[in-house]
Parts: sequence; structure tokens; C-alpha cells
Amino acid sequence: MSRGISIVSTLEDPGLFGSAFRDLRTWRSWIVFLKALFALPMDDEELEIYRTHTGRKQPPSEPAREAWLPIGRRGGKSRVAACIAGFLACFPRLHVGPGCRRARHGDGDRER
Repeated sequence: MSRGISIVSTLEDPGLFGSAFRDLRTWRSWIVFLKALFALPMDDEELEIYRTHTGRKQPPSEPAREAWLPIGRRGGKSRVAACIAGFLACFPRLHVGPGCRRARHGDGDRER
């Protein structure tokens, strides 16, 4: 998977999804979740948050295919879900479904 643009960088960009996530410090745990979901690198602080909330020592090395989130009211899940959906819709070339592969050069942007 290309690392040119990540879901986290779209949250940092006010021209993309950043305007919906004004103060990213308050979304720190969600950012760690997104990094785990998409198998993005984490800094030491993020690794500690990940370990505390999951009980796991190492973050995922591959993007998740599914996530279950038991979160109460006003926990931010709708906003984050909308961001994930928008990211996957706007940047489809970065993600290929299971069993799919990219079309060869000259075949257009279609997936097989």
C-alpha cells in the first residue's frame, strides 16, 4: 500500500477532513485507532496508548479487514466512521479489497 497520503494526514489537512477535527489533541486515541486500523507507524506515545487500550505489545503489520468498536454516546464514532468512508471513497487507489489486484498500466484505474 502506498504511504503517499494516509488517513491521519487527511485529518491534519483543513482542506480535506481537518475542519471536522479541529483540535487533534482531543482525538489522540482515535488517531492511534486509525493508525492501528490502517497499519500505519506509531511513535512511542502512540504505542503506549495502543498497548494500554488493547493489551497487545505490537501494533498490526497489515491493515485490518474489519473492526468492532463498543463505544458509548458522543464518543466520536460517527465522525470517525464518516472520515474512514470518505477516505476510502476519495483515495481508492490506496486500497484493494481482498482477492483483488491492481490493473496493469494501460488498463485504466480499474481493479480486477
